[in-house]
Amino acid sequence: MTSQGKKARLQEKKKALEAQKKRRRWFIFGGIGILASGLLVYSLTRPEPEELAATEVFADLGGGHLEEGDPMPAYNSSPATSGPHLPSPASCGIYIEELDDVLLVHNLEHGTIVVQYQPEIPAADLTALQNFARTTGTHILIAPRADLPAPVVITAWTRMLKMDSLDLDTLQVFYDRWARIGPEMGVQCQFQIDQA
Repeated sequence: MTSQGKKARLQEKKKALEAQKKRRRWFIFGGIGILASGLLVYSLTRPEPEELAATEVFADLGGGHLEEGDPMPAYNSSPATSGPHLPSPASCGIYIEELDDVLLVHNLEHGTIVVQYQPEIPAADLTALQNFARTTGTHILIAPRADLPAPVVITAWTRMLKMDSLDLDTLQVFYDRWARIGPEMGVQCQFQIDQA
């Protein structure tokens, strides 16, 4: 075989290998894309666990940052579960003073679970709630609120679950289902504040 024939054969082999690599990459990335899409669809459409049957879902009021001097938004739930909010969220952790909806909604947008409680809840429940937050470590914020519709209220973006008394198992299920899910997913919120 002539040297030109060998060159042509090597070039054909090289082209075939390149085409094979390209097909393999498309196959791998396509498979990853299909898998990721499937997981996202499943996570958004899977049936709710029995513990979350009483969860209320509210219309999404969108987000957006409030400017200084803007009027207070008219939220469609109390506590608020979506809508315009302050430009900076609160740090995750445990607070002993009430925090405003315009602040907490930003946390919800980042996928933080906000647990608010009436100040009169039993001391043992408050201690258990605080310990839950400390061991969870991320995307959780605990704060008192006097005007709650129930002794304990858990919120996520567009979702609210009212509890007549603290139920840590239900709280864990709610957290597992909705933590890190919101319009701005991927923003970290490490446990940083512990005022208790």
